[in-house]
Amino acid sequence: MSYSLVEPEHFTEEQQSFVERFSRTVEVASSGSGVIAGVKDIRSRHLTATDPYGKIVGLPRGKDVAGRMDHDMPCEGTAAFADCFVREDRSLLDCGNAGAMKSVLNIHRYETGLGALVFDKFLLKHRPSASVLGIVYCAYATDLARFTTLFPEYWSEFGLGCSLDRTQSEIIDGIGKLSGIEYEVAFLLALGHKADAIKHFLRRWHPKIDPDVGSALFGITEMMAAAGIPIQGIRDRLIEAGIHQRIPSRFFDKGVGVHP
Repeated sequence: MSYSLVEPEHFTEEQQSFVERFSRTVEVASSGSGVIAGVKDIRSRHLTATDPYGKIVGLPRGKDVAGRMDHDMPCEGTAAFADCFVREDRSLLDCGNAGAMKSVLNIHRYETGLGALVFDKFLLKHRPSASVLGIVYCAYATDLARFTTLFPEYWSEFGLGCSLDRTQSEIIDGIGKLSGIEYEVAFLLALGHKADAIKHFLRRWHPKIDPDVGSALFGITEMMAAAGIPIQGIRDRLIEAGIHQRIPSRFFDKGVGVHP
């Protein structure tokens, strides 16, 4: 079934009623629970949230998020990454799969202190009208030390605080689509790893096979060369493309404590 995206001002009465009922369900979840969850429309404007979410973004109640974009939140850490959150939402909305889910690791200073939260996002679907009316998000805390242990150089390279999107592979604008192993290599290159360090790192992640890092590096270099980018400019181009903010799924799961 093909789903269409519907702007809030174009909701039918039935769709509006559905969104209101769903929002009340989210608000009820606030009662006596620590659930961090909420709902946005397809423009990434918040509709409501649980009280625990409201507290981490600097609001007394979850429903106080209604009508706000992320850059409108009192929490400076949340507002600082607002553009990232909107891009993540848009990517989910435009993926063409109504059943898709996106996972994001947010590490920054919330109103409640420095924390690492994994946000799982999925589409708010109204099945009777085959429409997508918004995005539902829920979050859980993970140990910040997991990510730091895995990538101890990340903070010195890019500063404390990040929004990291879980991904399988990536299309780099003007370069092309990378395979899974090429993407893992590209991510490590963006972090500043050299070829030998990448080989050592990936052998730990692929114990049953010897990953062909050489071929992956050659493939990346060939694609970059075809785009007119010299070998010494590869890392800068990867960072410019935001590869350091889109972490390979295998690394993401380890960093947040998910074991395959």
